[in-house]
Amino acid sequence: MRYSRRSGVSETPVGDDLFLVDIAKGELFHLDRGARGLWALLDQPIEFAAILKTFSEAFPETPRDQLERDLRNALATLMSRALVITVP
Repeated sequence: MRYSRRSGVSETPVGDDLFLVDIAKGELFHLDRGARGLWALLDQPIEFAAILKTFSEAFPETPRDQLERDLRNALATLMSRALVITVP
């Protein structure tokens, strides 16, 4: 399964953070630095394994199982807010 950003979401960086606006719904979302990195990877469709590999390389001191859990939770949150979709 691959994940990607949903179209119709604008973004505004503020320092290390990123604010997303769902234009259709008029909703505002805040992403911290870690979630901002995930959002950047979702610019093009990407498989979870590639996301996990990128984060594992960026944060080698963090146990892989913790990264996997955190990334799955972050993706689930983004999907529940209709900011991220799955693509074939």
